[in-house]
Amino acid sequence: MFTLFLYGITLQEVKQAKLVHRNARVNKMSKVVAFSSGGKDSMYALYLALHNGIKVDYLLFVKNGSKAHRLNSWLLEPVSETLEIPAVTTDKGIPSIRKSLKKLKANMVISGVMLTPEHMDWYHEICNPIHVKHYAPLWGKKPLAALTEIVELGFQTIIIEIDACMGSRKSWIGKKIDRPLIQEMEKLEKEQKINPSGELGAYHTFVLDCPLYKKKINILDSEIFGENSRRYFVIKSANLQSKIYSKDEPAFESRNMT
Repeated sequence: MFTLFLYGITLQEVKQAKLVHRNARVNKMSKVVAFSSGGKDSMYALYLALHNGIKVDYLLFVKNGSKAHRLNSWLLEPVSETLEIPAVTTDKGIPSIRKSLKKLKANMVISGVMLTPEHMDWYHEICNPIHVKHYAPLWGKKPLAALTEIVELGFQTIIIEIDACMGSRKSWIGKKIDRPLIQEMEKLEKEQKINPSGELGAYHTFVLDCPLYKKKINILDSEIFGENSRRYFVIKSANLQSKIYSKDEPAFESRNMT
C-alpha cells in the first residue's frame, strides 16, 4: 500500500487526489478524515481538499498538539458546528489514532503538513499499516506564500502560542496574521531567526473565520500568560456570529467546486 502526497496544487496532482477519492467511494462505507487542530495549516488543507471536490466526513483532533491548542481544544465544537463536519477527539498515541481511524472507517486522511519530514514520517507510521491514504495539499509550499494566500482568501487567523527562543516576537501573541506581520516574518526569515511555517514550534494559530465557515467565531473573553520563553493566548469564552456576504463575495458553497 502507498501513501499519497500532493506537492503544491498542480492539475495533475488534483486529478490524482480525486481519483483516489473516487476509488475510496466505491466502498460506500469508506470515509475521509481531516486532521485538525483549528490552526491555519490544517484549515487551509481542509479548504483545498473541499475546493477540489473531496468530501470530508470527519475532523480529527489529536491530543498531542501544542499546549495552546490543548487549552483551546473546546473550540473544536464551534469549529465543527460552523463547518458542519462532525468532530472526533483521540489520544496522542499512534495505536489510539489508528483505532480511531478504523472506527471511523477512514480510507483517506488529510493533513496540513508543509515542510517537516518527521511529520510526514509520523503520518506514514499511522497510515501505512492500516492501508489509509494520506493527502497533504500543502506539502512543498513556501511558508510565506501560504501565509499570503490564506490572508488573501480571507482567513482570520490569530496567534495563540509563541516561543521567543525560536524567533517569534512576544508582541505577536493574540494578534491576527496580516500582511504587516507576514512582512515581519519575512525579515526574520532572511536573518535566519525563524521558520515562518510555525511547524517547528515558533508559533501556533487558530482560525476564527475563513471561507469554509458558515458563521465566524467571535471571542468574548481571553487570557494571556507566559511560561519561560513561551506565551499563550487562551480563549475562555466565544460564540458564533452570522456572516454577511457582499455581492462580490459569495459563500463558499456557491463558488466553483469541481
